[in-house]
Amino acid sequence: MSHRRVVIAAWSIGVLFSTLLSLALGELTIRAIHVLRDGIPFSEAPSGRVGAIVLDPGLGWRATAHYEQDLFDTTHRGVVYRVHRSQGQQGFRSFGDVQARKPRLLVIGDSYTQATAVSDDKTYHALLRKKLGMEVFAYGAGGYGTLQEYLILDEVVDHIRPTMLLWQFCSNDFINNDHALEVASTLNNNGWTRPYWEDGQVVFRSPKPGLQIREWIHHHSRFVYFLVSRVDRLRAQVASESVERAIARKGLAHPGFARSVHITDELMGQVRARAGTIPIYAFSCDSDQPYNEAFQIIAGHHGIQYLKDVPDSVQEALGKGLDVLASDGHWNELGHALIAERVANHMQRPMHVVARQAP
Repeated sequence: MSHRRVVIAAWSIGVLFSTLLSLALGELTIRAIHVLRDGIPFSEAPSGRVGAIVLDPGLGWRATAHYEQDLFDTTHRGVVYRVHRSQGQQGFRSFGDVQARKPRLLVIGDSYTQATAVSDDKTYHALLRKKLGMEVFAYGAGGYGTLQEYLILDEVVDHIRPTMLLWQFCSNDFINNDHALEVASTLNNNGWTRPYWEDGQVVFRSPKPGLQIREWIHHHSRFVYFLVSRVDRLRAQVASESVERAIARKGLAHPGFARSVHITDELMGQVRARAGTIPIYAFSCDSDQPYNEAFQIIAGHHGIQYLKDVPDSVQEALGKGLDVLASDGHWNELGHALIAERVANHMQRPMHVVARQAP
C-alpha cells in the first residue's frame, strides 16, 4: 500500500473514531441530563419519555403519567421563578375526586393546558377550581391536535362523568389537523407520527420527510434526536415562508386551510356526539385570524359556547407592558391568572348557545 493510501486510511479511521466517540459522549451527556432534570432512567429506551411527554402508539404521544419535577423558569423578561409541576394518573395535570358531590369540570387542550411553565396550583384550570368551586380534571399535551384531544375525551369521559367540558383551542390546531398543512409548516411541525382524520378514518402519518430514519432515531439515540430537533428549530427560525403566512393572507380562500376547517368541524362534531348533553365551553389560546373566526363558526355548529375574548386578556396585559409570558412564549403565572379570571367570568353566567347548521 502506498504512503498516500496509508495516510488516507489512517485519516478515515481517525475521523470515524472521533465521530463515534463524539456520538457516545453526546449520548451519555443527554442521558445524564435526563436523569438529573427529568428523572428518566439512564437505560430507558430513547423511544420512551421526553420529559413530560411519552410516545404512544395510539395517540402519537401523551402526557407522561406520574411525572414530577422541580425547576426554575424565567418570564419573557428574564425574571426567575420556581416551578413545581406534576402529572398524575394518565398524565392529567389536575385530577379531582370522581366520587365528590361537587360539579365536575373536564378541561382538555394542548401545551397551554399542560402548562409546564407554571406550578400545579398556578395553572388556569387549578385557579378555576377555586373560582368555580368545582372538581377539576385537566389534561393537555404539547403539540396536540383536535383528533388527539378527542381520543383523550373518549378515553376518560365515562369515568369522570363531567358536569361541564372546557375545550382549549389554539390556532395551530388547524395546521396539526391536516397532514399536508403540517408537512408544509416549519413553525408547527414536531416531526412525530400522529393520528389524522382523513375521509372519516384515523390514519397515522409523520409530517416530516425521512420517516423511517426519524423512527430509527427515536428508537436508538436520544442525542441524535436532540440534534435533529435543534435543526428543525433552526429551520423554523430562518425560513422565509411557511404555510401559516399564506393562510394569514388568503384565509378560507387557501384550499388547505378550508380543508382543515372542514376536518376540525367534523372532529368537533365527534366531540359533541361523545359528550352528549354535557355543556361545552371553548376558548382559544390566541386571537389570530382567520383561525379565531373559524373556531367561532365551528363552535356554533355544535352547540358549543365559544369564549372569543379570553385570549384578549393576555394581549391587553402585553399592551400595558405587563410580563405575562414565560421564556418559551406560553403563559407564565400572571398569564394563567388572567386567563382563569376571564374564563370564570363567562362560566359563572347562564350558558346561551344557538346551534347552527353546517353550511
